[in-house]
Amino acid sequence: MVSIYDISKVVGTSASTVSLVLTGRAEELRISQAKQKQILEVANRMGYIPNMSARKLSSRNLKHMPEIALFWSPAQHSIFLNIFMNVLQDMISKEEVREMRFTILPYRNGELEKLESVLTANYYNGVLVPPVFSEDLAFLTKTSIQVPVVLLYGDIPQFNLVSVDNFKVGTKIAHIFHRHGHTSVGIMMPVYKTPSLTIVQRNKGLSEACHNLDMKVKLYTSEMDLPPANKVEEGKIAAKKMLEEDSLPSALYIQNDSLALGALSVFSQQGIRIPEDMEIIVYGINDSLEIHHPSITTVCYPTEEISRACITVMATLLDRPGTAPMQRIIDTPFVFRESCRP
Repeated sequence: MVSIYDISKVVGTSASTVSLVLTGRAEELRISQAKQKQILEVANRMGYIPNMSARKLSSRNLKHMPEIALFWSPAQHSIFLNIFMNVLQDMISKEEVREMRFTILPYRNGELEKLESVLTANYYNGVLVPPVFSEDLAFLTKTSIQVPVVLLYGDIPQFNLVSVDNFKVGTKIAHIFHRHGHTSVGIMMPVYKTPSLTIVQRNKGLSEACHNLDMKVKLYTSEMDLPPANKVEEGKIAAKKMLEEDSLPSALYIQNDSLALGALSVFSQQGIRIPEDMEIIVYGINDSLEIHHPSITTVCYPTEEISRACITVMATLLDRPGTAPMQRIIDTPFVFRESCRP
């Protein structure tokens, strides 16, 4: 990596002069415009990248602001980040919590251990992470992290938790279908190489409750490993395979909102009446499900409530070091519409 000393050798001046120019303080020592231009051109040509950590340490006039690492897998729903940042800005502007800065650090599900050096080196004042794969939970369980940690899933005693009860969600869906008189229930989900533990828990809650209530359960997928962004097409394929069978479930739970849009288009084309022929509940918050005809009942991950709880817990941990680990389990709301009445 190019340093200010490398640049100073090429320009033929001191490293301190280069530093003043690159940090925008050239006027303090009345460095000529020509010298400033020469230093900036050489820095750009050599590919100089400023050390932001060093700049922060030397910025005495800047107000100290805690920096929180938000570890995030691209496989998670992107809408969470948008809502989280909006909630954070709103809470800070209303002075509900102290000011804090979040840095997003991407990682692949199951590969959190590759960022072990970042987690254990105290680079940040706190950590927020959604470990939804068993490998990541196992890694966190045995890893010593000295700053406050808030998990969005998992039950690791030394860390704080803000989450939902996914098993309970599945159980609720089964009981709704049972109350409506159904004896056969379908679960439609994308093809996953390895499904997240949250999905496994929802399906387990639904399957076990159906078994206890004497309802048959069957899983439907496209059986094709399509690109992640192609969930609508995957839903179409899964629905067509489902319609090829002799008997259809009278109730269907669809695990993904984009998957549901594809399946619903096929059901409509084939004359499947909703909810007369099949009641449907979808997990997701896609606005298209609300304006679909008929409108679709959804189970919504409480993104705003989760965000607010995470921010509140993190602010408490920063303000009161040594606070015992906290757990906040947020209720998952059902939005009942025409496809499945309350």
